Amino acid sequence: MPDGTASELLWSRLDLTQPAGIEEALAVSKRAAEEVGLAARSFSLEWRRGAAADWSALRVFVLRQDRVPLGLAVFSLNPRPLKFQVGEVSIGAIKLTRHWHLAEPYLARELAPELAGPATEKLLRTCLAGLGAGEALFFEGLPSTSPLNELISGAAAADAGFVKLELGLPFAHQFIRMPDTFAEYLVQLGSRSRQSVLYSQRRLIKDMAGEVRCECFETEAAVERFITDARQVSRKTYQWNLLGLGLRDPEALRRKFTATARAGWWRSYILYCKGLPVAFMLGDQQGDCYYYDDVGYDPEYAKASVGSVLQIMVLEDLLGRADRPRYFDFSTGYGEHKGRFGNIERTESNVLVLPRTLRNRSLVGAFRLNTRVTGAAVGLIERFGLKERIKKLIRRRSART
Repeated sequence: MPDGTASELLWSRLDLTQPAGIEEALAVSKRAAEEVGLAARSFSLEWRRGAAADWSALRVFVLRQDRVPLGLAVFSLNPRPLKFQVGEVSIGAIKLTRHWHLAEPYLARELAPELAGPATEKLLRTCLAGLGAGEALFFEGLPSTSPLNELISGAAAADAGFVKLELGLPFAHQFIRMPDTFAEYLVQLGSRSRQSVLYSQRRLIKDMAGEVRCECFETEAAVERFITDARQVSRKTYQWNLLGLGLRDPEALRRKFTATARAGWWRSYILYCKGLPVAFMLGDQQGDCYYYDDVGYDPEYAKASVGSVLQIMVLEDLLGRADRPRYFDFSTGYGEHKGRFGNIERTESNVLVLPRTLRNRSLVGAFRLNTRVTGAAVGLIERFGLKERIKKLIRRRSART
C-alpha cells in the first residue's frame, strides 16, 4: 500500500492525443468501474465519449502517489446555459460551458483515509486553474457523503478560490437491488404498489383487447425503428413542447444507439398499444447494472398509467434474461415514479463549482435570488392548493400545442 503525505499526491491530466495516455486512462477507468459498484458507468470512457471518433471532448485526470495511480476524474465538455426559471418556464439564460462529471471522483481504497480530503482539494485546484471565462465544473449526482461534497460544503470553501452553486435541492437517487426472479421483486415492491401497478397492467390489456406488448431494442438493425417510434411519442410530451427537450436530434440518437449497440450495451424499450407506440424508455446495461436514462409517454394515455406499466414490463424482461443485472439505476434526480419502484437510495445533489471571481459571485447571487423568489411564489400557490392544477394545465396545453 502506498504511504506518504499529501504533498506527494499529484493530479495530472492525461494526454488523450497519444496512445499511451489513452491506454492509461482505460486501465484506470476499468479499475474504478470495478471498485465503485453503483454509478460505475460514470467511469466508462467508451460510454462517456459516446460515438465520437476521437477523445477531444474528454478531460481525464489521474491521481498518483509514488507513481501509483490512486484516483480518477472524468469530465466531458457540455455547452449548456444556466437557466433562470419560474417553475418549469425559462425566463433567461447565461451561456456556460460545463465540465461535466457524473457522480464523485474515484479514490482508490489503498489511499490512506486521511488523505482523501487533501487529494480532493488538489483536484479542485487543478481543474479550476484550467477554466476560462464562462466555464464551470458541474458535478451531477454528487453523493452527500463524498469527500468532494464535504469539501465544497465546509466553512473553508470560501478561502479555497471557488464558489459553489447548488442546482436544486438534494435528492434521493433511487436504485433497485435486483432479486433472482420477477416474482421475488413483486414481493419486495410492497402490497399497495404491487396491487396498483398490476391492476393498471390488467386494465390496460383489457382496454386494448389484449394488444399490449413491450419490445426491447438492442441491435444496430433496430435503431431506425426505435428512433421513429420513440420520437412519435416524444413529440407529444410536455418536455418537448414546454421545455424544448425530448428526442429532438435524431442524428445524435442514431450515433449514440449505434455505438452502444455495437458495444453490446444498448437496451431500450417501447410499449405498444394496438400497434401504436405510447411510451418509451432509453437505457443500456453495462456489466451488472442497467441504467435508465430517459422516459416519455403519450399524455393521451396518462390515465392508463402506461409509464408504470412499461416500467414493470421492463423489469420482468430484465429479470428473465440470462444476463440479469444485479442493479437497476434510475439515474440522477428524484421522481415519485422512481421512489415507487426503487428499493435502495442515496442522497445526492447537482452542483456547479466556479472560480471565485466577481462575475461568478454575482452570477451565483442572482441565481440564488431567483430561486428564493420562485420558491416563495410556489409556496404561496401551494397554500391555496393550486400548484398541481396549474402544472397539469400547463403540461396538457403544451402537449396539445
